[in-house]
Amino acid sequence: MVIGVFLAACFLPSVEAHEIPGWKETYIQGVFSPKFTPPAAGTYDLPVITRVPPVVLIDTVGRRVSTASLMRGKVTIVSFIYTACSDRLGCPLAGMALKELQVQLLREGLQDRAVLLSISLDPQRDTPKRLAKYGHTFGVEPSLWHLLTAPSEQALRTALESYGQDRVKVYDENGRFTGRYRHVLKVFLVDQAGNVRNIYSTGSLVPQVMINDIKTVLADKTIDRQETK
Repeated sequence: MVIGVFLAACFLPSVEAHEIPGWKETYIQGVFSPKFTPPAAGTYDLPVITRVPPVVLIDTVGRRVSTASLMRGKVTIVSFIYTACSDRLGCPLAGMALKELQVQLLREGLQDRAVLLSISLDPQRDTPKRLAKYGHTFGVEPSLWHLLTAPSEQALRTALESYGQDRVKVYDENGRFTGRYRHVLKVFLVDQAGNVRNIYSTGSLVPQVMINDIKTVLADKTIDRQETK
């Protein structure tokens, strides 16, 4: 899996706009290449972890959109990122994983049964225009991968609390906000009924594992009954 080639490009010239530092290809390949053979789709269960409600956010063209409409009838991968994040095992890693996952979903013809959502942790700076530019860097296919920002801090807090995603502002030695956030990398697998079925982080963010999990959830017949309730 040749992923590191992408890392030669930077997002934007300024620090505010999220640069990727020089990463070694072998380092990233080690993250994405598991030392085991992922179990085949449908050979294991993914129990419900929690249920998440929909939230109204703003897309890259400035439209208010409910996550319910984007996720309806589909298995969803949800990540929380922000464009100024420079932690190489944080948001950039999530972007790389979803970039590869998008390729695999298209390759396997699953683009109508799955969707990717990346929600900004920094609604003040991550405007629709900035998210659109960020998405262009990752080769986002707009019909499959949606970059979203919150219309308010309250809307973002609602989403963070429902998913259990942390976010803490980072201050310098003079008590000034640095523009950075400390957060644990979490990427969520959500089924068609709005249930979280798996949570990935740095060591488990492997596209092939995620593809197999998506297929496993798609084959779960109990979800059909939950959707009709």
